[in-house]
Amino acid sequence: MDTTEFFGNQKVFRIPASQVEAEFLRVLLKNGFTETKAKIIAQVYTENSIDGVYTHGVNRFSKFILYIKEKVIDVNAEPELKHSAGALEQWNGNLGAGILNALKATDRAMELAAEFGIGCVALANTSHWMRGGTYGWRVAKKGFAFISWTNTLGLMPAWGATNPKIGNNPIVFGAPYNDEAIVLDMAMSQFAYGKLEAAQIRNQQMPTFGGYNKDGILTTDPSEILDSQRLLPTGYWKGAGLALLIDVLATVLSGGTPTHEISKQTYEHALSQVFIAMDLSKLGNASSISKTINQIIDDYHTSIPEDDSKEILYPGERVLKTRKDNLLNGIPVDEVVWKEIIGL
Repeated sequence: MDTTEFFGNQKVFRIPASQVEAEFLRVLLKNGFTETKAKIIAQVYTENSIDGVYTHGVNRFSKFILYIKEKVIDVNAEPELKHSAGALEQWNGNLGAGILNALKATDRAMELAAEFGIGCVALANTSHWMRGGTYGWRVAKKGFAFISWTNTLGLMPAWGATNPKIGNNPIVFGAPYNDEAIVLDMAMSQFAYGKLEAAQIRNQQMPTFGGYNKDGILTTDPSEILDSQRLLPTGYWKGAGLALLIDVLATVLSGGTPTHEISKQTYEHALSQVFIAMDLSKLGNASSISKTINQIIDDYHTSIPEDDSKEILYPGERVLKTRKDNLLNGIPVDEVVWKEIIGL
């Protein structure tokens, strides 16, 4: 375990992925998960960290364990089918681990798509799914197209408002691309809460305006944004409107809980999510899809960067670079975060 760099006063270690996963597994087994479930969750948290999504990997793991200890997440719960209508199904997550519920819903959506061409699984009463991109990569690498979204507690104001009423409600798009995938995983706020918290810990500014301070002035200071709870919606009024519709559709399709009800709870749980898979092999143009996607990306890569030192990357391309680096050199983990995990 070697110290590689400092961010402000924060020491960062590079830890082999196998060691990180082993610690996750140890803690999960200690907290009541079966070995099968513990291995799946540990693997997903590790993969999120390898891919550079630390806010939903190593940095989020301790909070996940807290939710288990507070009985917010039921380690023994299993998702169950509530209603079926052809290619559309409604499931109850029974407040089980969000990763396990989301994986079940994702795989079921692919099964339905293989039968009907498209499959939609709407999941109610579940927990945080961590990185939404996990499910986009999983589906797209198997040759399916994918769209998925989740609601959250209210942590972002509607456009023109000052109090948080809507969730930042992440949405995921995925498409197959050669042996990998093109995956867009984005929240409806300019920066997710995890990104702001990570920057705050490292005493960093955000690269662009991320929200308002208490005086209503746009700022790049994560501490000011977290203090005011005035996150800036992606695309301003457009992002706020999309966040509202994501909540409406997730709630209605799943028969689950909307953001304003989730926000009444002490902890964020009982979320509503939607998973849609499309079997591209069933399309009339199936034989040409791979070539078409390659042509689109090849043309995209001819974009002229305004800064010659930076590359123009498609969604998910940076993940591949980060994955390679972290597998080779170890996952960068803040000293405080690692000590907390070791102590669980």
